[in-house]
Amino acid sequence: MAKTIQEYLSPQHKVIEFLRSGRDKLRLKYSKVRVDLRRAENQVRAVTKSRENWEKRAKAAEAELRALKKRAAA
Repeated sequence: MAKTIQEYLSPQHKVIEFLRSGRDKLRLKYSKVRVDLRRAENQVRAVTKSRENWEKRAKAAEAELRALKKRAAA
């Protein structure tokens, strides 16, 4: 079942280069994925902050409108 090294036909330098290139491609691929993930997380954080800011401004405007209506009614 277990083959010895002599039974394989491919030269070691070709196998090593194949494995090394595969490793390098995976590292490059997942480094790009990490960059995209970081960018998406930052975008989500910015949108959430903006939404909270707009919500505060809307609530303040509604409160001001209610106060003006009360003052106008009185």
